[in-house]
Formats: sequence, C-alpha cells, structure tokens
Amino acid sequence: MLDPTGGLSALRKSDWLRAGVLFTLVILTSTVRPSVLLAIPFLLLVGTNALRGFAMMSATLLAVMVVMIGTYDGMWYLERGWALLLGGCFVGLSLARPQMKVSDRALGSVLGALVLATMLMTLRPGAWSAVDWVISDRVRATVAQVISLGGGEVLAPAVITALYQTSEAQISVFPALTALGSMAALLLSWWLFAVFSGHRDETLGPIKNFRFSDHLIWILLAGLFLLFTRWSEPLQRVGSNAVVFMSALYAVRGAAVLVFIAGGISILGYAIIIFGLVIVPPIVLGGAVVIGIGDTYLDFRQRVKRLTAR
Repeated sequence: MLDPTGGLSALRKSDWLRAGVLFTLVILTSTVRPSVLLAIPFLLLVGTNALRGFAMMSATLLAVMVVMIGTYDGMWYLERGWALLLGGCFVGLSLARPQMKVSDRALGSVLGALVLATMLMTLRPGAWSAVDWVISDRVRATVAQVISLGGGEVLAPAVITALYQTSEAQISVFPALTALGSMAALLLSWWLFAVFSGHRDETLGPIKNFRFSDHLIWILLAGLFLLFTRWSEPLQRVGSNAVVFMSALYAVRGAAVLVFIAGGISILGYAIIIFGLVIVPPIVLGGAVVIGIGDTYLDFRQRVKRLTAR
C-alpha cells in the first residue's frame, strides 16, 4: 500500500540532503527559472502514470500553476520550450530504457535536448542571436536588481565591477550552466515524482556511485581543442561551454570517488566541502576534476574493491 503522504514520511535524512544539494545546484547554475525546469518534467512524468493520492494531486496542481504564471514575454516561451524539450527527452528515455540509471537518463536527456535545440535554431536564422539577447538581458537585469537591493551607493566599486564581470562570464557560458542546472533539475523532478507517487525505492542513489560513460572524455578534449585553437569566436565559445560542462561533471565524479573511498559523507563533510569551495575554489574544484578524469582511465573504485576483497 502506498504511503498516503506520498512517501514523505518514510524519507531518510540522506534523501533530503541529496534533494537539497540538487536544488541548490539548480538555483546556482540555471539561467532560466528553476521552478519551470522542475515543474514541466514533473508534469510529463505524471502524465505517463496514474495520478494517485492527495499529495500527488496537490503537487501536480502546484506544478501547473508554476508553468502558467509569469509575464508572457520572450523569456517565458524560451524557458518553457527548453523545459518541454528536456522533459520530453527524459520521459522518452525513461520509457525506452527503464533499467538505465536515472543519472545516465538525465545526462542523456540534456545532451539530446541540446542537439535538438541546436538543430531547431539552425533551421531558423537569427534564432541563436535572439536567445543570446534574451538570456543576456535577464542576467544583466538580475545583477542590476541585486545591486539596487544591496544599495548601489553603499557597495564598493570593486564589488560592483566584480558582479558585472561575473554576469558577463555567466552570459558567455550560459549554455553549459543551463545544461548543468537542467541535469540537476531532471534528477530532482524524478526524486519528487518518486516520492509523491510512493515509490521511495526508486529515488536517487548515493553520490558515491555516480559515474558516466568514459567516452564523454572526447567532449572535453574537443572543447579544449576549440578553446585553444581560437579559430573563431563562435567556435571558441562552443569550446568553453563544452569544457565548463564536462569539467563540472568530472568534478562531481571526482567527489564521488572520494566519498566512495571515505565510506560516506556526513553533514560535517558537506560543510567542509562548502567551506573549501568558498575559500579556495580553484584548488578544490581542480583537484576533483583531476580525480574524475583519472577515474576514467584508472577506475579507482574498482581498484579499491579489489584491495578490500583480498
């Protein structure tokens, strides 16, 4: 029998912690509304299954409201179009390959949605410029609002300059950031769907098991090649986005290796990692990326299993 609360009462602390980390990633990396990225894939998942229980119906109604509200401008259509493309790929993969790990389905859906979006924009001249302008306008407006709320006359000029420099960097790599936020959103949408439907055993697995196809190293290498050959600004931008996206994935994979070797991670461990990211982010992220790339060739977790089995 399903939990009448949708499985919420049976969740462990680790389940909430993983969901919280994913939600934070969606907030920090997405250049579109996180609520839309979560709501549309969730609704598509609900549409492929029977709607049962008060919790599921309430969550579905809330998701519909999130999708419908907002100012009907270019950004409204852009973020919902992307979320629909993303959620469609995820649901399609879930139906076609139900035994595939949810993280692999999420990654495959993001890559598939990127390919489809690129094809659609290629068919419409000027589409990419329009998307770039809409995203740039949203990011710059957000920064201006942050400065205004913080008191522009109080903030030091160096802080304001740093905020604008960060926004320009975000605009340059917004496809990679959106892809990362979209992957986290798909995982969180799946978690919400599994929880509200009462299938707690189908929620997210532990971080220590996170890995992806070793062949994706070629995306990183191709990105580095385009970034450093400097053939043209568009190709260089493609390269920088590929490097940012894959480096983030390898950083997570490196973190998964460390968690596996340590035998788990506590709330204190999460706090130490966050502190390290704030104080020395290049060292922490760089080390995780190196470990993640090394795991592609050395498979550290398998080696640890062999050593402990002796």
